[in-house]
Amino acid sequence: MRLPIYERLFSQFHFNKKTILTLPKKTAYCSMKFLKQPCCLLIAISLLFMNCKGGTKAIHKKLKHPLNIILLIGDGMGLAQISAASHYAAGDLCLDLFTIIGLIKTASGDDYITDSAAGATAYSAGVHTYNGAIGVGMDSLPVQTILEMAEAHALSTGLVATCSITHATPASYFAHQKSRSMDLEIANDIYNQNIDVVIGGGKPYFDIERLQKLGYHVATGNAIDWKMDYPQYFYFYNDSIHPPKWLDGRGDFLVNATNRAIKTLNQNKKGFFLMVEGSQIDWGGHNNDFNYTVQETLDFDKAVRAAYEFAKKDGNTLVLVTADHETGGLALNGGSLKDHTIQPAYTTGHHTGIMVPIYAYGPGSELFAGTMENIRVFEHLCGLLGFETKH
Repeated sequence: MRLPIYERLFSQFHFNKKTILTLPKKTAYCSMKFLKQPCCLLIAISLLFMNCKGGTKAIHKKLKHPLNIILLIGDGMGLAQISAASHYAAGDLCLDLFTIIGLIKTASGDDYITDSAAGATAYSAGVHTYNGAIGVGMDSLPVQTILEMAEAHALSTGLVATCSITHATPASYFAHQKSRSMDLEIANDIYNQNIDVVIGGGKPYFDIERLQKLGYHVATGNAIDWKMDYPQYFYFYNDSIHPPKWLDGRGDFLVNATNRAIKTLNQNKKGFFLMVEGSQIDWGGHNNDFNYTVQETLDFDKAVRAAYEFAKKDGNTLVLVTADHETGGLALNGGSLKDHTIQPAYTTGHHTGIMVPIYAYGPGSELFAGTMENIRVFEHLCGLLGFETKH
């Protein structure tokens, strides 16, 4: 028998038929009969969360904490992009296996329509900032990121992307610059970090000799051996700034990179944080190129499956899959179940303000059901990992 919504809500906090709500210097006795009255239910919830920070901490303590976090971001990936990919995958999309799903509000600190820099900074540092900002707040001052917190707590860390590592999303986890266009300055910020695994593009922006002196094994293109393991490494797809489209021969680079990163980072018994970006879903949206968009989403889903399968076996890993925003205003106006075709339409060549989904699997995944601001993802991850935030 399905419980009413209020009983399901309180069951998440292990409330019994009769329970005590313990608050600072106050104690409130409640019963389910009391809580069944809507106005009283609201009062009880208000009391529980009177101290918002304390209330959130209490929730985090109730849940099993993950040892590892794998955050996968499909840049520009909205529900239409996922729906189209699921249709073409004929039911074999890994995202379809997730049972805990929420919705993310994507607005930035200065615009209803976010860009990838502000959207990524919301996830990486838990602040609403202006469009174009990389790891800084509205005042352009640096804000500590979850990757930096993970490093400070001796966790292993990694970044994987199908774009330059200096591009908005990956950059927002290690750099602090007032503008996303400052690629050389963004690259320079990485030398002050201690990231274990970096895989993607952007080789022209980095000082390879300096990376090697810092202890990194650096390989490019065909020189990358996915079977070889090094404690710290930079793998560049090629000598160009960005890897090519999947349609232009990128192959299994993303899923191979994801698997290799997980194997390396998982050697740390204290845990790890890994961010993986399917960068070019967004570019397909900007181009209003439906095939480009779908193929990048399908390729991204392979990386999702790699993370999901690892987490399923591991039991101590939280996998989150989301997007920073939707791109293109994609609509699916018709299609064929028999031929697996879709009639797409775009409303813009830019980003939109529609909410994007977040999928969660593993310890702590319950926190990501429902509708939330994008900065809540950072707050929940910090709570689950036991990190104290400075802002």
